[in-house]
Amino acid sequence: MKIMVYEGPKKLVISEVDNLLINEDEMRIKTLFSGISHGTEMNVYRGLAPFFNRTNDGDLHLFRKANDSEKWDYPIKSNDSGVWYMGYASVGKVIEVGANIKNIKVGDIVYSNAPHQSEVIKKENEVVKLPKGIKPEWGVFYTNLITAYNGILDTRIKLGDNVAVSGLGVLGQLVVQMAKLSGATNVFGIDLLSKRLETALKNGADKVFNPLEVDDVAYAIRKETNNLGTDAVIEVTGNQRALNEAIRIAAPDTVVTALGWYQGPSTNLMLSDEFHHNRITLRSSQTGAIDPKIRHMWDNERKEKICLDLLSKLELENLITHKIPFDDVAKAYDMIDKLDKDIIQVVLTY
Repeated sequence: MKIMVYEGPKKLVISEVDNLLINEDEMRIKTLFSGISHGTEMNVYRGLAPFFNRTNDGDLHLFRKANDSEKWDYPIKSNDSGVWYMGYASVGKVIEVGANIKNIKVGDIVYSNAPHQSEVIKKENEVVKLPKGIKPEWGVFYTNLITAYNGILDTRIKLGDNVAVSGLGVLGQLVVQMAKLSGATNVFGIDLLSKRLETALKNGADKVFNPLEVDDVAYAIRKETNNLGTDAVIEVTGNQRALNEAIRIAAPDTVVTALGWYQGPSTNLMLSDEFHHNRITLRSSQTGAIDPKIRHMWDNERKEKICLDLLSKLELENLITHKIPFDDVAKAYDMIDKLDKDIIQVVLTY
């Protein structure tokens, strides 16, 4: 089978290895499509991911400097144990099942959190069977949907709210649509790229803004909201300047939900001015946890069920802008790294 190998930062190759064996409680899945993440995966591609040198102590909920045995070093293969960050949005066809598999059969189309490679081995509780009528390639958005939906739950959008979404990549496009479904009267989209702005309008955004073409987006949105600002801002870019602008966009005593992953020291974040005087609440939304205030009613199973249903309700087709053969994976990553202006979601085909 074909796997992906990092020989160093931005050094990505395809390699051939023997097919994996399956146990009685496992299944073999031939990959059809996998989606490349523009956040976590690109930080890995560039060699900037924090877990190369730092480790998350789950018991203490603190990051600390990794010791020599905990550090990742090159080469890194997609089939290495514990390598979750070389792709985690895979859709494939089940081609072999172990004797103890009960609810999945050969021929089923399933989603799994699996790396970019031509085959994967999974247990039954590690896959999600896609509903009939769903295009298999739409399944690559499943994990993105859960992340975006977690941001919606954390933001608590109310019927009639004005909501701004900063960053209109894959997550932002999903958040725009979910915000409308949640009852937002006006959803304002913000991005630097025309393709993303145009797509957001097609997918339900009421008005979009390009900070390169508008002198002050926060001021412009004030004018659209009777000088109030928005009831909520969901910041998806992971860019410090964008987070700072999100704080400026929000109305006094409202919430900015930070859905992005902000790399490095926050030298462009101003926690004076609007943040201080407007009493803005800044909260992180991390997909691995649920707000304690609603955790008694919402668990991962309920979130996953909702997001599986959303695969047939949201506009996903126009988010897939590029389909690239797995053999050309280095080209695909390079396109994303160089911020090709026409890219929203790159899907690898096998």
